[in-house]
Amino acid sequence: MKRLLSLLLVAVLLLVIALVIPVANNAVALGVEKELKGQSLPPQTELVESTSLSGKLTDSGKGMQYFGAMLIRSEKTLDELSAYYSQKSMNVIV
Repeated sequence: MKRLLSLLLVAVLLLVIALVIPVANNAVALGVEKELKGQSLPPQTELVESTSLSGKLTDSGKGMQYFGAMLIRSEKTLDELSAYYSQKSMNVIV
C-alpha cells in the first residue's frame, strides 16, 4: 500500500511539473513580447502582428530560449528603420 501511494505521489508530481514548467516558460516569453511591443515605433509605422515563443530554439546547450518578434508596416525604408533603432541602442534585427 505504501509503495502504491509513493508511486501515485511521484506520478502526480511529474504531471504537475510537466504542466507547470511550460506554462511558466510561455509566461516569460509573453513578457518578452510585451516588452518589445512597448517600444516606440518610428513615425509612419504601425504594428501589424506580434508573437512569442519559448523552447530550445537552437541546438547549443541545455538552456531555454525566449523569442519575441513584431511585424510592422512602414513608409520608411529599411535603412531608415535600421538608423531609427540603432539610435535607440536596442538589440533589434531589422
